[in-house]
Amino acid sequence: MATIYASRLDAAAPALDESLKGRCPEEAGAKMSLIAKLPRLRPTSGELLHLDLMRFIASAGIVLHHSHEFLVPVTKSPFLVREQRAGMALFVDLFFLISGFVIAYIYHNRMNSVVDYITFLQRRVGRLVPLHWLTLIAFIAMWSMFVLLHHSGANTPAFKPECIAQTALLMHSFLSCGRTFNSVTWSISAEMVMYIAFPVVAFIGAKSAPALLGVGLTTLTVMMTLVVSQNGWNLLDSSWIELSPVLRALPSFVFGAALFYNRNIVSRLPAPGFILAVLTAGLIVAMVSGVSQPVTLLIVYVVAIAAVAADVRGGPSVMVRRLAPLGQLTYSIYMWHMLFISFVLNGIGDTFIDASTSYATILVAACYVSIFTVSYFSFFFIETPARRWIDKIKFS
Repeated sequence: MATIYASRLDAAAPALDESLKGRCPEEAGAKMSLIAKLPRLRPTSGELLHLDLMRFIASAGIVLHHSHEFLVPVTKSPFLVREQRAGMALFVDLFFLISGFVIAYIYHNRMNSVVDYITFLQRRVGRLVPLHWLTLIAFIAMWSMFVLLHHSGANTPAFKPECIAQTALLMHSFLSCGRTFNSVTWSISAEMVMYIAFPVVAFIGAKSAPALLGVGLTTLTVMMTLVVSQNGWNLLDSSWIELSPVLRALPSFVFGAALFYNRNIVSRLPAPGFILAVLTAGLIVAMVSGVSQPVTLLIVYVVAIAAVAADVRGGPSVMVRRLAPLGQLTYSIYMWHMLFISFVLNGIGDTFIDASTSYATILVAACYVSIFTVSYFSFFFIETPARRWIDKIKFS
């Protein structure tokens, strides 16, 4: 995932003004004062706003992928049956693509010594690990409660100390030790492997941008061939998401980095903002329509190209400027959402799924609001302070 730079959330001031109408000035003033004290997401630059927006769309898609059956049971919706082939799970590959581009964008000329490399890894650890550890502790507590209440079912994660240690150290993308507590963290582990290998990517990109693009395309072709061949060359049933995590992340991360080194060529794409909007809509349609995973993945790659072209060309629309800051909450949303889905929807909501659609809808809405709210406060009051503290640690 691209979890690099800060941005800003423009508060819904008109809606807030309407909500305060008819109230006494003291009450309205108190609420305005409270809102004013909340920090806003502010972009450090306006150069990657389209990628920011795509990150948020991807995170929202992942949340929907893991929770949509609570809105409409799968048995009542053919679309949901098709989406379960993988659908929006392929948004994770968009994260890898964006991450490759952003890491290259920031560090392409800052990897000149061992000290630079150590500093780079230190900052990556500072960005990923504090929230990873916090959510791991929260998941262990939740699953312990489920086990004690005999509500864990068949999806109980492995409580073995060695398995927990592997997960805590982000080694579980290449060391298998049973079911993990937070099922989405496989991609964070794979992402860390990509960071460790980044100097090689940067070296190739600096020597020859076309060569790095060739490596990315070759790696994608090899992995795609492996996936399709394992399913008897049946394209429809080929499952990209079952590929080993590191092998799945590798082509996307490398290709994303190659987009940075070849950005002058990518920028030639005409009307990239319009093309991005059309392609994003098409991607979502493909995801929910049961289009084969390899074909949908190729659309993900084209979407990434259009997003990069739109940012390189500049001139984002007003809508993009307003919504893009939400992308800063992507990592928080990604790491917290399964906790709320598991506890609120799986733990509490199962009793409402078949009984009442309205109750289920309300519960899902409450779950989504909780995810967003906790992600917001997590970003400002947990992740950001922890990252700054780790960044300041001196090893010399």
